[in-house]
Amino acid sequence: MKYFKSKKGEKLFYLIFSLRKPVILTVTVALLAAMSGCGSDGFTVSGIVEDAGEGEYIVLRQVRPGLLEPIDSMIPDQEGNFSFRHKTPWPAFFMLSIGNEDFLTLLAAPGDRITVEAKRSELSSPMKITGSEESSLMLAFRRDHQEVIEELRQLTEVYNDSLGSPRLPLLMDSLDRRAAELVSGLREQGLTLLEENSNSMVAIWLLNQQVVPGKQLFEAAREPELFYRVDSLLFDRYPEADLVADLHRFVAGLRNSLAVSTDADPRPAVGSLLPEIALPGPDGDTVRLSSTRGSIVLVDFWAAWCPPCREQNPNLVTLYDLYHNRGFDIYQVSLDIRKEDWTEAIRKDRLGRWHHVSDLKYRDSEVVRSFGLSEIPSSFLLDREGRVVAVNLRGEALRKKVEELLGGQ
Repeated sequence: MKYFKSKKGEKLFYLIFSLRKPVILTVTVALLAAMSGCGSDGFTVSGIVEDAGEGEYIVLRQVRPGLLEPIDSMIPDQEGNFSFRHKTPWPAFFMLSIGNEDFLTLLAAPGDRITVEAKRSELSSPMKITGSEESSLMLAFRRDHQEVIEELRQLTEVYNDSLGSPRLPLLMDSLDRRAAELVSGLREQGLTLLEENSNSMVAIWLLNQQVVPGKQLFEAAREPELFYRVDSLLFDRYPEADLVADLHRFVAGLRNSLAVSTDADPRPAVGSLLPEIALPGPDGDTVRLSSTRGSIVLVDFWAAWCPPCREQNPNLVTLYDLYHNRGFDIYQVSLDIRKEDWTEAIRKDRLGRWHHVSDLKYRDSEVVRSFGLSEIPSSFLLDREGRVVAVNLRGEALRKKVEELLGGQ
């Protein structure tokens, strides 16, 4: 059941990353409601967060390609009131957050005066947003998306509860049909919103949405005309905006790759030898994938700023603890930009026991093209000879496959 990949749907909106699309994150900016103005190139975000913890900071970050840039922070007053002011020459995405998981995404344009009313643990689903029509559109789509995620979760529970039942094959057919209906409906809704907002920065946000981790709402290789149109409209309006420029570079590469061959799929197929990877580790020394030959190896592509990737890391730690002594290893390739983000994520997620490499070039990394990467997390499970056994296995399916490959030892 390919849609049933996450039981933490509420986190799917935190950050969606697709290598075929510019990174689009979320913008959260609350403006000072009492202010009389913010200037021709500035915006304000203000509001109230009920039950905000004493001494807790609200942080404002700007979304840039492959990076969340801290802009400002403040401690709300006793009633939870906060305010930020920031300049931006064009519409841009920002993230307003409390703690590591409570966040809100907004799209702020010059002159906007945004107000937010939310509860401490529900910042991502505020009671009220005013002052930014585009942010309201994104929030409405997100709420509908979350309803789809919740129903997919419920379908997953039905599936899990029916394992071992003789009715499972018939039930699977019904569950898959309903899952396909949900995804199709969300896609149609997204297409309508994209059509109505193709010349808005909302379009970039939509092009980077995932239904669930690893399942893009819009596939660049299959429907490139969507990306061409958005690029044409936005690059004409905001050529200096970094996310628009990032999309423009991507679309240029997309046009070139499709012109070279519309049939070629660079992704290594099951049964093929995985190409060599030779990139620097955190200490600067080159670590070759071929150095792991002889072990069952998971080659995992990730990034510190990618929440779906970070969610998978505890599972990798557990898998490594279970099977490393029996001949299992992990070779992680980061698509980060900043070394300090990469190494800090390794430390925080306790990943330091296996192999890590990165050229710190984000989407321009040599591995993106050579491995046909379209989104992360992505992974290849290799046998002892370095041949691909499975692609993008997660959770229990991955564990079972590793157990199978190591069986009898």
